[in-house]
Amino acid sequence: MGFETLSAMKAREVELQQTVFLPDEIQVGSFLGRGRRSFSYKGKYENQDVVIKVYRREFVEKYQQKCSVDIAEFEFERNTNLYRIDDIRQYISRPYKVFKYDSGYTHSFVQEYVEGITLKQLINQSGFLPKEVLDAGYKIVKIAEANGVHDIDISQGNIKVTRRKGVWIPKLYDFNLLPQHISPPNLLIALGIKLGLRRKSWRDYRSLKCWKKAGMQQRSLNMQQNSE
Repeated sequence: MGFETLSAMKAREVELQQTVFLPDEIQVGSFLGRGRRSFSYKGKYENQDVVIKVYRREFVEKYQQKCSVDIAEFEFERNTNLYRIDDIRQYISRPYKVFKYDSGYTHSFVQEYVEGITLKQLINQSGFLPKEVLDAGYKIVKIAEANGVHDIDISQGNIKVTRRKGVWIPKLYDFNLLPQHISPPNLLIALGIKLGLRRKSWRDYRSLKCWKKAGMQQRSLNMQQNSE
């Protein structure tokens, strides 16, 4: 499948915005942007700001063909499983509604709108990674792993952070990545997971190491600049 041109993607965004069809209780607002697997809109549900994720056709087909799952239902279930865990609920965006492919409505997922900046922006602006953010990251990953939820896609650009009472709080909102233990990219990784040589949450722990490394690199860069 070839890449869409910028003009084609823009046209697709306009088309989606004109054709999003959901129950009257959900108000579709402004276009927020496009991710790898979905287009996002800001909306309102029960007087709360929400995000409405409308899935890209190629990924709807890919998830169905590879794993026989509905991508919207898949993301909703993973989000819900983590949100139900009391110890990490404050770090997880709230799931509201899911509309499966055959629901009669636009194939989508309605979720809490998360304020804040990305973790990558925080590191760049602050010049370091706040310890409480890294600690929270490890807590989330360990508890998710213990509850059978792996590959939660916590890259620095995929985490929002907000500040409450002087403390930075990370918040997860993207749960539609196919875990490698469900859909391994190659036989070597499949074998490693099967034999227990590779943790199912290996990519999550790798992301946490990348958080720490990015913070250290930014701190070092700032020290260099200040000494010049």
